[in-house]
Amino acid sequence: MSSKIWNSVKRNIYLRYGESGKLLLVLLATWFVVFYFNETIVPHRAALQCEWPRLSVQHDSSNYKDTNTGINVFPEQTNILLIADPQLIDNHTYPGRNGPLLKLSQHTVDQYIKRNYRALLNKLDPEYIFFLGDLLDNGRGSTDDYFAHEVERFRSVFPPRQHMYTNLPGNHDIGFGDLIRIDVRDRFTRTFGQPNYSMKINGVDLIMLDTTSLSSTKDIIKNPTQHYISQLPEKTSPRILLTHVPLFRDPKLSCGPHRETSRFDVLGHGYQYQNSLTSQISNHLMETVKPDLIFSGDDHDYCDIEHEEGIREITVKSISMAMGRKYPAVQLLSFTTDAEKKLNYYTDICYLQTPYINIIVYLTLAVISAIIIFWMNMKKTLYLQNVLPIAAYKEKKIANKGLMRECAKDSAIVGIGALLIYVLFIVK
Repeated sequence: MSSKIWNSVKRNIYLRYGESGKLLLVLLATWFVVFYFNETIVPHRAALQCEWPRLSVQHDSSNYKDTNTGINVFPEQTNILLIADPQLIDNHTYPGRNGPLLKLSQHTVDQYIKRNYRALLNKLDPEYIFFLGDLLDNGRGSTDDYFAHEVERFRSVFPPRQHMYTNLPGNHDIGFGDLIRIDVRDRFTRTFGQPNYSMKINGVDLIMLDTTSLSSTKDIIKNPTQHYISQLPEKTSPRILLTHVPLFRDPKLSCGPHRETSRFDVLGHGYQYQNSLTSQISNHLMETVKPDLIFSGDDHDYCDIEHEEGIREITVKSISMAMGRKYPAVQLLSFTTDAEKKLNYYTDICYLQTPYINIIVYLTLAVISAIIIFWMNMKKTLYLQNVLPIAAYKEKKIANKGLMRECAKDSAIVGIGALLIYVLFIVK
């Protein structure tokens, strides 16, 4: 279908514009190549820089023997993709922007996340995907109808698949602390799943906790998470804790070389957010959950620290280009367990396509296209003046008026053609 449209466009342009039509076709072909390179090739090349490690485990065959068959069964490596704060922008995000500009912003950010996410899945094919909260920018303040619309947007960017978990809420999803509305949290639960949830994967317990609700002083808000924690069984396997809000830490701790901003503002807080859990809640989680490894979100920037208990926590970067960070990223986690049920893992940051470069390229190509169109029509105008020297003055006045008209017409052809190429061939 798309190839037939392109062939029809080529034929009509050439028949109507002759030799100058060839140049218009070259411009359209250039736009196609530039679009394809930036929207498909570049994200794919970025994803190629990320790969799963090959973890080795010292096996004691006696500990890995199936008692029923007598066959040695060794644990397999599990590969998990962790995604933080997609926070899809909505009508609330940029209140000063008009409708068309807001739609353009939404499309730009959604397409950025979608194409990079697709490239990551094609390259890495993770067994499990966990989101660390803040799926939407204003889920907490949306009407039911608008929330349903935004959920559809989210699922178009992140199509549902097996072993994909979106049930961990963030403060932009349900609010924070005492300002959480029970009906909003219930709506999130119906849509995305239970906020407090755990599962065993390859001998490791992954525990997801709604720490935004746990931060409330109101029993009706915090009790479900408190009750869930109190019902956790005695620890018999390694545990990985997933939380939207990072745990409290020494403000002087360095976040490591991958962080963009200077430091993690541990005590920072404001309307409906708090940069870290209180020290009391953090200590309670350490003592009751007893995690071996922690992953958090919310901060939008990377932070890799070790708590006093010797437990490592990694705050995962936002996947979005709209969260004030130059280099969006996701986190890769691979693990297995040894004969003594000790967690053997490797985790690494995985950067996405550098944002805004493609936009700069498109704007530059638009300027170049305009210059070429002007030059092409100027050349044609000068030729007409030269072949009619007797009426040069009169022809010059007419030609100057026609020059701008022809430039506008050709620019419209290339502009509309480029837009059709983008919609028909590039956007998926």
